[in-house]
Amino acid sequence: MAISERAPGITFTHWDTEERLATDAGEAASWRLGYDEDPARPGFMHVRWGPGEGAPEHRHKSWTANVVIRGRLRIGEDWYEAGSVALIEPNIWYGPLEAGPEGAELIEIHATIAGLEPIWRDGADPIVQSMLKWDTDTGKGNWR
Repeated sequence: MAISERAPGITFTHWDTEERLATDAGEAASWRLGYDEDPARPGFMHVRWGPGEGAPEHRHKSWTANVVIRGRLRIGEDWYEAGSVALIEPNIWYGPLEAGPEGAELIEIHATIAGLEPIWRDGADPIVQSMLKWDTDTGKGNWR
């Protein structure tokens, strides 16, 4: 029996069984906290990158926390190990992000769903272009 059947209001899922959105910047599953009618509700993602994968420099409109849970992650010039937490203020440029040779996984937490949308510094970057095309083609941007 699933816990949600025993305890109304509690839902368990698993990041490997949730829909994973695959793009040129890696793949992720996302969750939203709160009720649909709450415009300021927070959300988070489980991001999985293969060796050398990552994301170009960008910013978000809300507070963001990146929690490295496996592997090593480069943010800008510095490398971070599993267990590292980056707290990022709104509208602060950061990156590029790059997974180490063993890949990386992180939990990316956003204070608001709208703040999850990345604002890319270089719109001409090939990864950014493919992400924008993917969002236009699928309508599956996590910030919707």
